[in-house]
Amino acid sequence: MKRLLISLTALALVACEDGGNYSGAMDMAEADFAPAPAPAPQVAQKSAPGETYNEGADPAGVYLAYRYGYGLVMPSKSVKATSDKHMQICRDAGASKCQITGSNTNTYSAEDIRANLSLRAEPEWLQTFVTGMKADIADVDGRIESENTSVEDLTRAILDTDARLKAQTTLRTRLENLLETRDAKLPDLLALERELARVQGEIESATANLKALRARISMSVVNLSYTSERVAVSRSSVSPIGSALKDFVGILSEGVAGVILFFAFMLPWFIFVIIPGFFLGRWFWRRRRKAKAVKQAELS
Repeated sequence: MKRLLISLTALALVACEDGGNYSGAMDMAEADFAPAPAPAPQVAQKSAPGETYNEGADPAGVYLAYRYGYGLVMPSKSVKATSDKHMQICRDAGASKCQITGSNTNTYSAEDIRANLSLRAEPEWLQTFVTGMKADIADVDGRIESENTSVEDLTRAILDTDARLKAQTTLRTRLENLLETRDAKLPDLLALERELARVQGEIESATANLKALRARISMSVVNLSYTSERVAVSRSSVSPIGSALKDFVGILSEGVAGVILFFAFMLPWFIFVIIPGFFLGRWFWRRRRKAKAVKQAELS
């Protein structure tokens, strides 16, 4: 059991090394175990000459993820139609060329309509799409207000993940060979099975991460923003005056109704409280004044 634990520890240490020499550590664990052959080096994808769009890795092995943004301004009546057209072009291209990741249209008024479209596009197809998009904007008397490009370098993340995956794959092969060729006791076999399961989980996780990273460099992100052109005097700018004129009679009627309701509420108070109270107070005041005058006359 102790010998097996030492072997597993040595193998785990070897898996942590990126592209290191496995034979020395394995000699410490099992002298008669032949090292697995080194995996063949991966050839980096080459980008087409003269292309401004990313197609994966360049000959130097640099992996870049590109993100493009376009701000498009056009007449309000063309905003939704143009965004729908570009969305349909992406659907017709198929998922291998273009994928829609988000879209929305907001209509604030007849002259203020805005739309957004987010895509993931294959670089070569994207170049054709952008050319057609510019032609569509010109056809509706619009313009490209803003255009930006951002790049994220994923080289280190991809190389680190790839190296870790190769190391874990080699470790899994050696654990499987140990499990098949070594006659060990049940506790030792269970320890090998647990270690093999752990390594397999790390391989699956690294494979998923590497696939996601490569997907980011194989398809560029494109964000399209469609905005309606502002006009000097629009119908929406004078619409509050028209609305106010239409509401004038209604508001006046509500005001008169409020006054009527106020008098209807106050009339009982005037009849039963305010007017009787006024006369009663006046009577007390006169009586008190008369009594004061009599008292002064007696004193004089």
